[in-house]
Amino acid sequence: MMKVLLVGGGTGGHIFPLRNLADELVTQKADVELLVAEAPLDRRIAKQNFSDITTHFLRTGKIRRYFSLKNFVAPFIILQSIFAARKILRKNKPDVLFFKGGFVGFPILVAAKLFGFRGKIVSHESDISPGALTLLVRKFAHQHFESFGKTPTPLFFETKKKTAPKKASPTPPGGKILFLGGSQGANFLNILCKNHVRQLVKTRHVTVITGVGKAVNFRHKNFEQYELLPAEELSRRLKHADLVISRAGANTLFEVIAAKKPSIVIPLPSSARNHQWKNAQFFAQKNLCRVFPQNSRKSFLKAVTAAQKDHQMKTALQKSQIKNAAGKIAETILNFEKKN
Repeated sequence: MMKVLLVGGGTGGHIFPLRNLADELVTQKADVELLVAEAPLDRRIAKQNFSDITTHFLRTGKIRRYFSLKNFVAPFIILQSIFAARKILRKNKPDVLFFKGGFVGFPILVAAKLFGFRGKIVSHESDISPGALTLLVRKFAHQHFESFGKTPTPLFFETKKKTAPKKASPTPPGGKILFLGGSQGANFLNILCKNHVRQLVKTRHVTVITGVGKAVNFRHKNFEQYELLPAEELSRRLKHADLVISRAGANTLFEVIAAKKPSIVIPLPSSARNHQWKNAQFFAQKNLCRVFPQNSRKSFLKAVTAAQKDHQMKTALQKSQIKNAAGKIAETILNFEKKN
């Protein structure tokens, strides 16, 4: 039986897509384990969504690109994490390492190359502009996948369960809006929601995913908020939304567009390589979303109304052919065993 270790962490976008890949691999009788960062967000996501899979939590440091006292101790923490990674590899003996993203992958990669890992390395990049770690892993990968490019293989969370619909409260005439935050850059979305929610709930139902410890101080019968939601429940909320407000991480964009939901996308200005802006523009040029810059002085409420009335975007979404490539990626991984 092939043993696959899925590696990703730091943000939900590096972990949630691994659920679909894990399901595809398990269906084909592979032995799957997960490795994420030793961090509150990673632990919570793993607990809510991967309770059926053996999960390893790796504490690791990170060299920041700005002055920080943490940069003085980070190298020592990273060194410790490399030896901790070696212990995990030697004890569990995976046949394949699959890297989804996040700095947690660095010590695993170093341990694999320094201490004689003989299995296969596979990597996946979701964003249109690859990060430094992705470029490093790709040098050693036996197979690399990308969500963009000439042969796109997007990997994102997508529910396949068909459950009976829950009884829902009557939808206000303005429909349901989902502020899809909870991870990197959620603070601005929470503030944006807070500043406009009193107007929005007059005619719409608003749900906001705030992120851990970032509650919005507001109550109304047409308002709900959650720190995080399990992937299946979040997917259900997305299915019933009429408009989504989100950042422009690639996994989120693919999930929203695959669900054929109109969206207002607000790229995170501080994202590395400005990749969120590039992601957003790629889809906006195809009329699959609307971009609302964080520093825009235009009325957000008018932008919401315009997006809900954008028939061109709705038509483009209905015609879009975006499909999750989890099955194709799993097949490629399993073929390594057949070739051997």
